[in-house]
Amino acid sequence: MKKQKKPPLKKRYLVRNILILVLSLALLVGGVGCIYVDNVLGKGQFVGDQNSVLNEPITASTVDSGTKYNSKGANQVNGLLKDETVTNILVIGVDDYQKDDPIGRSDSMMLLSLDNRHKKLKITSFLRDTYLAIPGNGSNKLNAAYHFGAYSAVDSGKAKAGDITSVNDGAQLCIKTLELNFGMYIDRYVVIKDSVFDDVVNTLGGVDVNITAKEAGLINCYSGSTAEKLKGVDGVQHLDGAQAHYFGRIRQEGYDENGKNITAPNVYGHYGDVGRAERQRMVVTSLVNKFKSSNLKTLSDTATKVLFKVITNFSRNEVYSLLPQVPTVMNYPMKQNQVPAEGNYDTPVISIGNQSADVVQIKDNQRVVKDALTFLYESDMPDVSKVALAGTTGTDTSSKNEDSSEATVKTSTDDTSSDEE
Repeated sequence: MKKQKKPPLKKRYLVRNILILVLSLALLVGGVGCIYVDNVLGKGQFVGDQNSVLNEPITASTVDSGTKYNSKGANQVNGLLKDETVTNILVIGVDDYQKDDPIGRSDSMMLLSLDNRHKKLKITSFLRDTYLAIPGNGSNKLNAAYHFGAYSAVDSGKAKAGDITSVNDGAQLCIKTLELNFGMYIDRYVVIKDSVFDDVVNTLGGVDVNITAKEAGLINCYSGSTAEKLKGVDGVQHLDGAQAHYFGRIRQEGYDENGKNITAPNVYGHYGDVGRAERQRMVVTSLVNKFKSSNLKTLSDTATKVLFKVITNFSRNEVYSLLPQVPTVMNYPMKQNQVPAEGNYDTPVISIGNQSADVVQIKDNQRVVKDALTFLYESDMPDVSKVALAGTTGTDTSSKNEDSSEATVKTSTDDTSSDEE
């Protein structure tokens, strides 16, 4: 066999030098990328960086010693269902814009589930008027949970309204409330202040949403947008930040003082809290599609503008670990759900804090739990019929914290004047 000749020494050095140059450039770009990402993330407020005791890591170590981990699906962990391949992130939108209520309420609550087992991106919206048990505060509307938690921190003197401590306490009580009533394990939260939404939508160039002519009229009257007025017709229209923000808050129903019907159904024919939750999911879906098609500069600009208004119990290291998954997850099909589901609730008027309030009253607690968990984990979960959960009734208005309850009477009951002017 004829022995192959080695390439000339000069050529070998040339090849080596090219390889070194390529690797050096790759390392340089990677290094600069890491520095840039770190600089952008440095604008955020990460509770997980400040106090690791507040959170358990997103790993299999969260499974307690009495639970056998089953890699095929969800497990019961301290009475909650958790799947190591599903990351549940509670996104809380806070209406902290009112001068008489700097703490605000959880105006919107959505669970964003990154389901790597079934290759899906899932969004669960919780009706904010749902009447349920709030740990330490008796029964109240779901949107009062954030206020109770944050108010307690402010009232005790350990925090100021809107700071990272009060927001964390409000978010943690939201998580405890949802876990107690619906049985899913929530890994992390992200709290978004009221003004962030407009910035995100505007930086991404607006969103396209299917709206009704009546909704278009309301948006033109009350959104405060300086953009071109929407057409008074049914169909898909382009909304800027202020328009999309107001669209996601519409929940008019009933009659005004002159007897005029002000009910504003959405394209699905729903109004009130249900219609509002659907509108919010419509906007979020459009935003996700925008993210998918946006270039790096647009995404960078968005992060730079909004991160300083976001508080989360993710740590920066956890965000770094999730970043490589983003391109894959963003291409997952999106699935949507509402809790409680249509047909499993009534809408009575009850007394909360000596004031009449319209609430969403769950009919069948066990069914609402099964529906919520089946959407999240599908068939890969144990029998949930024995999951011990809180029960609520339409007459339970007790509170273990009378001071907090009295202080939040106004903000935990219906205040349609601040929603639809």
